[in-house]
Parts: sequence; C-alpha cells; structure tokens
Amino acid sequence: MPVMLIAILSDSHDNMENIKKALELTKARGISEGLHLGDMCAPPAAILLAESGLKWHCVWGNVDGDKLQTYRKTAEYGTMEYAEQDFAEIELGGKKIFITHYPEVARIAALSGRYDAAFHGHNHVAAQEMVGESLLANPGEVAGFRFGKPSFGIYDTETGNFEHVSLL
Repeated sequence: MPVMLIAILSDSHDNMENIKKALELTKARGISEGLHLGDMCAPPAAILLAESGLKWHCVWGNVDGDKLQTYRKTAEYGTMEYAEQDFAEIELGGKKIFITHYPEVARIAALSGRYDAAFHGHNHVAAQEMVGESLLANPGEVAGFRFGKPSFGIYDTETGNFEHVSLL
C-alpha cells in the first residue's frame, strides 16, 4: 500500500483565511484527500474545500448551518462526501478510520478496537493519544478564535503517525 497522507480539519467556523492556509500547506505536502470533522458553518467554507481539488469526507458539527444549501452548492464539484449521520466509517490507505464531530463518540469508537484511528473535533483542543491499539486525535481548530492556536492535522496511513500543523 502506498504512503497516504490525509489532511484533517475541524472547527473552521468560516475562517476563510485559515482554511486557505491549511489548503496551501496540504497541497504543498502533495495530499489529495481530507477529512473535515464538522463546524464548517456556512456554504462558502464548504465551497472553498470543494474547489481545492482534494477529495473530502465530511461529518456535520453542532453549528453547521444550512446543510441543504451546502450540498447544493458543492455537488457540482464532485469532491465532497457527507456522512448521513453524526459519524462515518471509511477506509483510506488501508486503514479503518472513524470520524465524528463529538469527542465522546470518537472515544467509544477507539475503545471498540475496530478502527486504526478515530478523529473528532468540537472542543477545539488539539490532542492525540493511543486508546488500546487505536489512535484517538483532534486536529484542533482551524478557526483559531477560541484558543488562538489555529491548527489542523495530517495522518500518515503507513506509519500511523499524526502531526498537528500550526496555522500561525
């Protein structure tokens, strides 16, 4: 299986400048797929992701706005895949990955032992730990307004390493 790096964003809250920075850094690393863990907020943020050329796997957060408009505005790009519920189970780079917006749900998924990695957002705190054999990680907040430390993550499916990338 070839090395696959995955960009992981959460809690971008319409901060278009920080989304652009994250996308620039992502493209510079040659990354072609990403996960967004909720709270994009409005359709323009989703459009920015859709236009990036990356393939996105997304879950909704608790403050995502007009989901129907977001679907409609990004459908033409064919790059956005939205979960139908509060979580998604995907396989990328040979790894079983669980994504959600909510920390408690991600922890339960990691504890199940069914996933190589479980990712979440919501609390805006960049963190990572091993829960049994599963990586449990939060990429932090792209927006940066809550703690003033905007960041996103990069997951390496070959090594299982997770890197927090500062947007300062």
